[in-house]
This record gives sequence, C-alpha cells and structure tokens, in this order.
Amino acid sequence: MNLGGAVVTKTAIEKTAIAIAAIAALTAAPVSATAVLAADMAVKAPAAAGCVPAVDGVNGKLGGFGGETGGKTYAAGEGAIDLPLGCAFGAQIDAVAGGFDDRFIGTVAGHLFWRNPAQGLLGAYGDFTAWSQFGGVHAAHVAPEGEAYLGRWTLQGVAGVEFGNSQSGTVGPIIQTYNVRTRFFDQVNLGFYVTDNVEIYAGHRDLGGLNAAAFGAEWGIPLGRDMMAGLFAEGQVGARPANAAWGGLRLYFGQKDKTLIRRHREDDPPIWNNGSNAINNNGSQAPAPPAAPSCTPPLTLVNGRCVAL
Repeated sequence: MNLGGAVVTKTAIEKTAIAIAAIAALTAAPVSATAVLAADMAVKAPAAAGCVPAVDGVNGKLGGFGGETGGKTYAAGEGAIDLPLGCAFGAQIDAVAGGFDDRFIGTVAGHLFWRNPAQGLLGAYGDFTAWSQFGGVHAAHVAPEGEAYLGRWTLQGVAGVEFGNSQSGTVGPIIQTYNVRTRFFDQVNLGFYVTDNVEIYAGHRDLGGLNAAAFGAEWGIPLGRDMMAGLFAEGQVGARPANAAWGGLRLYFGQKDKTLIRRHREDDPPIWNNGSNAINNNGSQAPAPPAAPSCTPPLTLVNGRCVAL
C-alpha cells in the first residue's frame, strides 16, 4: 500500500491492527467500574445530568522547553487548542516549533476523540514533522489513541504507523543520512497522580525503529483566573540515539479553575510529538569518498600525477 509516497509494510499494518484492538480494550475496561469511580470526586468531573462533556469548553495551553535528544540540543515552544464537538466528542490541534541541532524543526498534530471523563478516551491521532536539515527531513505518524482512567491511575497511548522520507548530506568527512522508514511506532504512559496537582509516569517509546523507556513528571501550580502553570520534565533511556532529556514550563487556560488531574481528563490530551525523536533516531553515517585529485595550471593531471606538457 502506498501512503503519502511511503510503502506501508504488512508488518506495520498487522502491528497497527493489534494496537487498535488493545487501545479499544483499555478504554472499554473502565466502563464496568464507572459507578465506583464516580464516587471519587477529588479526581473526577462533578456529576452532571445527561451527557458529561468530552471537552469542558474551549481550552488550551502554551509553553516552552529545552534539552537534548541523541546528543543534539533542542529548544522549542508548544501550543494546543481544544474544542468540544457536541457533548461526547472533542478535537485538539497542537503544534511545536523551535531549533533542533541549529536547524528549524516544526510539528503539527491533530486529535479527534470520544471521551467520558469518568472512564477514558478513544480516538484517532496524526502528526507531521519537518526538519530543515539537508533540504528537509520529514516524519509522520497515524494511529488510534486511547486513555483509561482508573482512580488516580491513567493508562494512555498512541500506537500505529510511522513514515517519512530520506535525505543525505556531507558533514566534513562524513555522509550523514536520515531515512524515516515505514514501520510500527508507539508511545505509552502509565501515570499516577501523587496529589491532584502532581503526576509521575513511566512509559515506552518505539520511535524511528528504536526502543526506549520513558520517565516523567508534571507539577501543576494554580494561578487563579482559570489558569494553571505546569512544570514538566521527561527522560528517555535506550539505544544512544534514543536517549533524551528535556524540561519546561507550560500555561494552561480554560473555562474554570481546576486541578491538574481534571485538566488532563476534562480538557486537553497530551502533545505526543515534540518533533525530534523519530527524525533523530533514523540517522546513519558513512565515510565520504576522497576528493578527486586536481592540478594547478599550467600543470595537467596524467595518470594521477601533475605534469607539465
């Protein structure tokens, strides 16, 4: 199958089908426990007659972060806007833009989902990243997205198909190639809210064909006026190109003051793609061929030697 110029492999399709079934299962599991979870008012939306909104009014976040991925420095800004689509459905558009290894990088992503804040989320996700290295390296992801809310625990993730292009360039004596192949990818987190405003999580990343364990945290600081500041950090440990660490600050805004756990479950899904991982993980190097010999006129190259004719 051809998808945006990339050939989607049978293996990637099979893994994506399995991922869809798994994400559907994790969002279905909490349904039988809804009555029990509804009593946990500290971490759930207030009870409401009829449908509980998937998105609690127009809301969003703005932030910035910096760090290192695969030995390359990275600094960028992020933003997201969420919109309710009727009662049970919602949409989010998010974007990241900044500098990665002294080159511009930008990502845009979209989420379309059903959500019940007492149960979970099920939807579709897609993103596209462009890095200006060597004329433009591109990576994209398409996947189902799911979340399950289990008291103070949240299981969430995206898993599907990664694809992109290939670009090469000479850097000193090395030919550097970035080849974003069509393959399976996933990003999964298991989070726990230590308090209503502090989350810690551990997860898995399979990006650019490399696996890494992920660990992170966020601390929400109420500001009043329907806003909250969030200090966040994440580290990834795996094969060297997948090693990463970054941290930053974001500002949440919405319709009312609320805790971090409620903002995560009633307002905006995560910004999954910070831009760098899938692109950086696909790098490879090879020695550049030696420069062709040349002679300064009036000498002429004959059988590899400069001679006067």
